[in-house]
Amino acid sequence: MRHFIVFLVMLVVPLIGSADVEGIWTLSVTDGDRTLRGTLEIEKSQDGFNAFLEGGPATVELEGDTITIVADSRDIRGFIFNRRMTGQIGDNHMSGTYLQEGEAAQKEDGGPWQAIRQADVLTEIKEATPVDLSGTWTATQELDFRKYTMALTTAGEQWLESYLPYYDQPDVRCNSIGLPALTTYSFPFEIIKSENRFTIIYEYQSRVRRIWMDGSQPNEFMPASRMGHSNGRWEGSTLVIETTNLEKTVRDFRGELISENAQIIERYDLDASGNTLTLVVTVHDPENYSRPPVRRRQWVRDDSADIFPYNCDPDSFYIPMYEDGEMPMYIERTDKRF
Repeated sequence: MRHFIVFLVMLVVPLIGSADVEGIWTLSVTDGDRTLRGTLEIEKSQDGFNAFLEGGPATVELEGDTITIVADSRDIRGFIFNRRMTGQIGDNHMSGTYLQEGEAAQKEDGGPWQAIRQADVLTEIKEATPVDLSGTWTATQELDFRKYTMALTTAGEQWLESYLPYYDQPDVRCNSIGLPALTTYSFPFEIIKSENRFTIIYEYQSRVRRIWMDGSQPNEFMPASRMGHSNGRWEGSTLVIETTNLEKTVRDFRGELISENAQIIERYDLDASGNTLTLVVTVHDPENYSRPPVRRRQWVRDDSADIFPYNCDPDSFYIPMYEDGEMPMYIERTDKRF
């Protein structure tokens, strides 16, 4: 698959007007029957504003009470485009309409958007109230923004400059894509509950994962892996999973590096009906990201769905490369693959 890349470079814009937009906002856009949600952070800088959507840079232009927000995204075919949101600012609320800009295989008609300021809430310790997450789950179209560019450190940028997704992405040669990418793919998965753990069976790459609920730690002989070691706990009815003991891997479709010292946090919430499951997954890796990247996903319970065997033939990747005389180049890029 060819990847079409457009870089969003204007992060700071002049400050015009006096509306109060600083803070953390819950942003949503509606495209037809689906709604995309994310967290928007806006900070005042010396020359204007710095903005971050789901941990990645965005632009904010302010003129009086009119605001324009531009954020890049990637569709599932690999095309990069922008969403331009223009609207009015009220008390702790912004709203307007958005348009899709640039080439995209998944065309969006555009529509309304809104942002609601998140109130400052003291963190409280919630009594564990487990809910039933067992069963088979299939993805909905309630995707996240699929934010393309992230706020990378110098080390993260240097890695990405020489990364080639077609040649270096682990799953093109049938290697594990690892966390967090696996958690946000659209393939079904099954959750099985045991006394002290959850077991998750993913259709994609036929991966199996265990979430320890009793605080178990890996023994001294346990090697790092793409899945890492996952401990879960209940915060109210939210299942929170923290994963460490990771191998190096890449975060997602663009190929940003995730170091061995990263911590990945997942938060799973079940709606009142017990049939819709949402995930927010955050990567904490200050070696490569100055802001933690965030992805979101939603599924519905579907116990009639089957988890199919996953077949992957690495020859379909290697043979064309061999026939095109690209193997020497590929071998020289060993440091980009794990």
